[in-house]
Amino acid sequence: MADELSGCRVLVVEDEPIVAFDLAEILERHGATVVGWAGNVADARRLVAGSQMDCAVLDVDLGRESVAPLVRELGVLQIPFVFMTGYDEKDLSPLWRAHPILHKPMLAAELVDALSRVCSFGPAL
Repeated sequence: MADELSGCRVLVVEDEPIVAFDLAEILERHGATVVGWAGNVADARRLVAGSQMDCAVLDVDLGRESVAPLVRELGVLQIPFVFMTGYDEKDLSPLWRAHPILHKPMLAAELVDALSRVCSFGPAL
């Protein structure tokens, strides 16, 4: 078991349960604690309000819902995140391109590397 993400508390926002489960398994295998999983913006916002986290993994498109309101909220709270998407980067908002973007399907090493770069492993803000 690797521990590259030891101590990192991560929120997973993904509307496909099997993908969310796989992400959680990868994160936990690398030492992270998954503080919760949300399949829509409302559930994600509740988790953000009720949990301490160091960073998040965000699917860009949550079914028929954009993750944009959550992106704004995480920005205000200064919680770093990485995007996951099947879209081309040029299809994303230019402001979003400042954040790491992982393309589906991704390798576990890509996810771990991106989160290692953005997460602060101390107490959440």
